[in-house]
Amino acid sequence: MDKEMNPFEERNTTVFNSPLEVGLRVLYILNELYPKGCDLQRLVYYDYILVHSSDVPNGPQSIHPSIPHRTSEILIKRELVKKGLTLMNSKQLIKSMFDKTGILYSATELTKPFLEYNNSEYANNLISVSKWLVNKFETYSDEKLSLFIKNNMDVWGGEFSKESLLRGTNNEQ
Repeated sequence: MDKEMNPFEERNTTVFNSPLEVGLRVLYILNELYPKGCDLQRLVYYDYILVHSSDVPNGPQSIHPSIPHRTSEILIKRELVKKGLTLMNSKQLIKSMFDKTGILYSATELTKPFLEYNNSEYANNLISVSKWLVNKFETYSDEKLSLFIKNNMDVWGGEFSKESLLRGTNNEQ
C-alpha cells in the first residue's frame, strides 16, 4: 500500500465545520457578553450572524464567503453548537448556568486569556464582529431576535437563486 496516510483522516478529525471551530467562535461571542450569558438558540443565531454579518443591513464584512442557501446552516447548526459548547465546557472555557428560562452559557475567567493567545487576522475579525454583534443584538428579546432571523431567512443566500440566468442556463422548472 503506497497510499500516503493523512494524519487527520487517520484519526477521523477535521477542523472545518467541527465542534472545535464552532466552539471557538462561540467563545468570542461569550467573551463579549461576559459576565452575562445566553441560551443555546441565541448562540445558534449569533454564530450564524457572526459568520455572515454582511447579511445584516449595515453589518460588517462577513468573515466567511456568502454561499447559496446559507440560511440552512441555522437549521442544522444547533447540534454542532451543542458539541462545541460541551468541548469548551470540558476545558473550563465556558460554564453552564441554570435559571428560570433554562440553561445559559457564559464565558469564564479563563476565556479572555485563552482568546488573547489567538492573534491571527481571522481571530481579530472574530473579535471585531463579535463586538458589533453583541452591541447590535444583545438588547433584542428572544422573540425579537427569532423574528428578525425568520423574516430574513428567505433573503439571506437567496441572491443566488437567479444565478443560472446570469450564466445563460436555466435549471428552474
